[in-house]
Amino acid sequence: MTKPTSMPATTAGPAGPDVAAESSREQIEAAIAERRRRRTRRDRRTYLAVRAGSLVAVLAAWQWYGMHSIAIIFDPITAVVAALWHLWREGGLGSAIWYSLWTFAIGYLAGLIAGVVIGMCIGAYQKAEAAAGLYLQALYATPMVAIVPLLSIWLGFGVLTQELIIALFVLFPSVVTVSYGVRNLDNDLLEVARSLRMSRLSLWRHVLLPGTVPYIAAGAAQGVAMGLVDMFIAEIFTQLTGLGNLLETAAQTYHTAEALAVVLVIMTLGVLLRALITLIQRKVAPWAK
Repeated sequence: MTKPTSMPATTAGPAGPDVAAESSREQIEAAIAERRRRRTRRDRRTYLAVRAGSLVAVLAAWQWYGMHSIAIIFDPITAVVAALWHLWREGGLGSAIWYSLWTFAIGYLAGLIAGVVIGMCIGAYQKAEAAAGLYLQALYATPMVAIVPLLSIWLGFGVLTQELIIALFVLFPSVVTVSYGVRNLDNDLLEVARSLRMSRLSLWRHVLLPGTVPYIAAGAAQGVAMGLVDMFIAEIFTQLTGLGNLLETAAQTYHTAEALAVVLVIMTLGVLLRALITLIQRKVAPWAK
C-alpha cells in the first residue's frame, strides 16, 4: 500500500502580514481624508449659508427702516438700487468708477511698493530704522487729512496730487506691518541662512521675502481700506472728480438715495479688491495662511 502523501502546509510568509498591514493603513488614511473633505465641504456650506442669511437680514432691515424713515434722511434699498441704475444710465457712474479706480490703482501700487521696500529695510537693518524710524512714526501719527491742503498748495489740484495722497495713506500701514513681520521672522530660518553663508541677495529672496508675505498681504489689505477712504478725500479736497464728485453732488443736493448708491458702490469695490488681494496671495504664496 502506498502511503498517502500529506499536502504541504501553506504559510503566509514574511511578506504577507506586511502587505495586509500596508493595505489596511492605506484604507484608514483614505477614510480619514474623505472624512476631512466631507467636513470641509460641510463647513463651507455652513459658512456660505450664514453669510447669505446675514446679508438677507441686513437688506431686509435696511428696507424696513428706509420705508419708515424720511426720504431726505434715509431711503430703502429698492430706492437706492433704482438710483444706482439711474446713475449708471444717465449720471456718468461708469466713467466715474473708471476714473476713481485708475487713480486709486496708481496711488495704491506706488504706496504699497514703497511701503514694502521701506518696511523691509527698517525691519532688517537697525541703521535704517535709526535714520528714518522717528520721522515715519511722526508722519504716521499725523492725520493725513491735515496734509491734504498743503499738498494741494504745493502740487496743485491735479491727478498727481490725488495719486500722491492715496499713496501716502497706503504707505504707512504697509511700512508698519512689513517691518513688524521682518523683526518677527523665525530665528531658526535666519540661523540656517547664516550657516549656509547666503549672500544678501539670496537672504532677501529665499528668507526675508517669503517669510514676510503674510505681513505684506495684511498691509495690502489694510491699504485697500485706507486708500479707498483717501480716494474720496483726495477727489473732494483737490478737484471734484470720479466717485467723490458724485457723492458730493448728491449730498449737497439732498439726493440721499444717490449718495447711498455711491457709498454702496465703494463698499462693493472694497470687498472685491480685498478678495483680489487674497486670491493673488494664494497664487503667489500658497504656504502663507
